[in-house]
Amino acid sequence: MNKKAWLMILSVVLAMVFVVTGCSSDDDASGANASNDTTGEETTDEGTEASLALPPMTDEEITLTYASWQNMDLQRALADAFMEKYPNVTVELYELEQEGWNDHLTNLASTGDLPDVFWYLGNVDVPIRNMWLGDFTEFFENDPESDNILDTLKEQGYFDGERKMAAPAGYLPYTIFLDENLFEAQNVEMPSPDWTWSEMLGLIETMTVPEEGIYGFNTFTKLLTMGPIVNGDAYGEFGWDGETYDLTGEWDDALSTHAELVRNGNHAPLFDTDEAEAAFGDRLLWAASTGRVAMQFDAWWSVDLFKTDEFVDKGIKWVPYVVPQGDDATTQNKPAFIDFGSLSAATEHPREAYELLKFFGWGRDGWEAKLDAFQTLTREDGELVFNHPDGLPIIKDQDIWDELRTLLPEEHYYDDFLARSKHPIPLGGASAPGFQTFLDEVYFGGEYGDIEAAAAAGDVNPYDISADLTEKINAYHQAALDELFY
Repeated sequence: MNKKAWLMILSVVLAMVFVVTGCSSDDDASGANASNDTTGEETTDEGTEASLALPPMTDEEITLTYASWQNMDLQRALADAFMEKYPNVTVELYELEQEGWNDHLTNLASTGDLPDVFWYLGNVDVPIRNMWLGDFTEFFENDPESDNILDTLKEQGYFDGERKMAAPAGYLPYTIFLDENLFEAQNVEMPSPDWTWSEMLGLIETMTVPEEGIYGFNTFTKLLTMGPIVNGDAYGEFGWDGETYDLTGEWDDALSTHAELVRNGNHAPLFDTDEAEAAFGDRLLWAASTGRVAMQFDAWWSVDLFKTDEFVDKGIKWVPYVVPQGDDATTQNKPAFIDFGSLSAATEHPREAYELLKFFGWGRDGWEAKLDAFQTLTREDGELVFNHPDGLPIIKDQDIWDELRTLLPEEHYYDDFLARSKHPIPLGGASAPGFQTFLDEVYFGGEYGDIEAAAAAGDVNPYDISADLTEKINAYHQAALDELFY
């Protein structure tokens, strides 16, 4: 059976689920059975009330399986909270190593044991080509809570523009850390929380002091990912506007800027190089731990690391800033690491699996359980499992954001950061068919070699290849859609 035929059958099965559940009693359909039904209303612009309602959940005893790489203590706490809310549902957690994640899922799928709800890692082509992803469009579009998702994440997971087959499950924003102590020592004022792209580039140059061995920045995350999103108001990497990519203008500008900064010595020496050994006396020392780097391009998860004694004892005070806004930008779009989850196309309980996916991901009840877990979960020695929240909310509820704020350091930097982190944009591999395949076959392994390294070495001019890369990535995207859905 080909993929198109299989998907047509799946759509018919889901439609039958809605027809059958829609024929339940009027009391159930109207939300009288509150423990097993989720309903809501919204008012349209015309003032009429349009009802959104999900079919009721089963009251039969069922078991749902779940797999993600979240902290297992947190997963257990969330599973317990879900089962308390739905006593007839037993949640079984699969403990899988994150390394080789998609291989683990492949092995489970081969024996018919793919979890009812699961996260996938990196390349979205893998789960779609293997037909793992269930279509939960009608659940999502009839769920009042869907409107509560951060605006830039609502449409993510519609891989062909119509079918909702994945949803955001975790949010870790790109974070630019500034060493406040180093800025003070150099008598340079810390930037505004509303800093701009050009202001950041200027500070990188200002904070580079060769005679003192001080570098303007070090990278984990990259200018060429940030640039098209914050300067071009894009909805994805490489100038993605929701339909096509465009590497001309913002991507080639950002890569050219990065290459120039590397050649000019503004970037810290790369890890495990002769330059790093000459600069730091240890080629394996992370530049961010030397006290001689002004900015570390990183991710939210390093907040906890940078508060440890290793950094405090060295006099390093990393504080978080959002990626700056583009000088001419009209949005607050910021790149982010977004984890995605889905429900198995083979699950016998799609309605209940959807509710589990939501609870562990964007659901308000689930976020209340997460906040409680962040504050109360302890290890055997009595120490808290979480020194700071594991990610940011995927929803708009300000009271959820406010409670999460209480779990972070008191410095104003965290207020400023959270207030400007409401428009996350996911990376391409997890959200766009064909993207990772393009990276593997063209971007890092094609005729230009490793493009970023070649640009830094002066062997490739980004402006000479951006049009060709634009054509190629759009062809890869279309080919993926044609292969995956038709």
